Amino acid sequence: MWRSVVSLPKARASRDSVPIIPALAEILDAYRRSAGNPELGFVFRSNNGLPISLDKVVRRIIRPALEAIDLPWHGRHASRRDLASNLYAMGASDKVVQRILRHSRPHVTKERYIKVFDRTVLEAAEKMQKRIEELRQTKELELSFGDGVEQPRTALAEHPAFSRLADFSLSGQRLASTLS
Repeated sequence: MWRSVVSLPKARASRDSVPIIPALAEILDAYRRSAGNPELGFVFRSNNGLPISLDKVVRRIIRPALEAIDLPWHGRHASRRDLASNLYAMGASDKVVQRILRHSRPHVTKERYIKVFDRTVLEAAEKMQKRIEELRQTKELELSFGDGVEQPRTALAEHPAFSRLADFSLSGQRLASTLS
């Protein structure tokens, strides 16, 4: 699907299943259950059952959310570059990263997608991940796709741009304060 046009992917390899980590599988399962547990159709669809418009999601949710926290928008491919760079930093070979991203040639992946990280940036990200896991273990951070009854408890989550995203509640604590 591209710009609401549904068609088969251009390459045979693009029709194969996509490997996902268990944490993402949990989130997608929770989302599917919140949408009535459909067994067929698009994963992310609008109320009329048609696929959501990625352009509208970017315009109405992602960009305003980034602007609210003074982060620049780097385009939709930034997440693919992020994935490639993280996989490479964790020791995955160029070929493995290429296969996960479904590129036809490894040099495209290496030259355009894999970026080498500054170690201090990686340490900060690891510290954030560790704190998130600690909060999830103690049930102080929960992810829910409900009817909106639970109200987010962080200033960022209360921004209007986040009103359509999953609610994250952080029992009276601010995650950022744990990183100082």
